[in-house]
Amino acid sequence: EFNPDNIVGKRCVVVERIDNLAGCGQVKVNGQSWAARSAYDDESFAAGETLSIVAIEGVRLVCVKN
Repeated sequence: EFNPDNIVGKRCVVVERIDNLAGCGQVKVNGQSWAARSAYDDESFAAGETLSIVAIEGVRLVCVKN
């Protein structure tokens, strides 16, 4: 059973470039793909980067650089 609280604080890998202004971004965590955004609008991340999950907004993970 999925508990969203367990995902905050985990690390994830970017599978689709995260760019808040372009409205795109996807990460993989625990083998599952999630829509994702950066915690900061002026920060984008390339595929392959490892990030930390700091929050969940709806069905989107909010991530920061480790």
